[in-house]
Amino acid sequence: MATQSAVHDTRPTRTLVMIAAVLVVLGDAGYVLIVATQGAYPPDAFTVPFLAGYWLVMAAMLGLSLLARPRLAALRPALRAASAAGLLVTGVLGLFSIGLPMVIAGALATGAAVRTLAGRDRWRSVSIEVIAAVIAIVVVVAGLELTARLILCPPHGSSGGSGYGLVSGGYHWQCVDGRLTFASGFCSSQGGGVDANGHAFSTGGC
Repeated sequence: MATQSAVHDTRPTRTLVMIAAVLVVLGDAGYVLIVATQGAYPPDAFTVPFLAGYWLVMAAMLGLSLLARPRLAALRPALRAASAAGLLVTGVLGLFSIGLPMVIAGALATGAAVRTLAGRDRWRSVSIEVIAAVIAIVVVVAGLELTARLILCPPHGSSGGSGYGLVSGGYHWQCVDGRLTFASGFCSSQGGGVDANGHAFSTGGC
């Protein structure tokens, strides 16, 4: 009975997963569309494809968890818990932009992950879900930390900015004629200009 219950989802659980997956796909498409309509990509342009790809993976994991194949059914707790954690973290981080659909999807996936524990070895399944959630969070945090620092400098001119890493804290960067300067800590006194010979220069005091 426990094995049969683990393989076959209840209809409410499957509904939660399907709604969550649809929300992720729609939110992901909206995110890409919003960025595309803004024209030029931001300096940390690698963040966009990373997040878009990450959300697609989360949606795919939710979709795979609906399949009744024994191997996928055994992975169902991990797939749903990882998706829930990844969606909640990214949704909260982007709550003031495109994050709300991801928060809702993450909450639905969390409910499905909890319901998936029925009919299984509870302690083992909970351990698997926790490990999967931690891995999903580590992947997205590491990806955001890395892509935020892959700055694309224009070949000419001066520009700069700053940000905050969840692990590394504040940082700032500046581009001068294609050369990138990156440092820890915040900086509010960055500036630059062009000299008489047409060469860009930095006036940052950090």
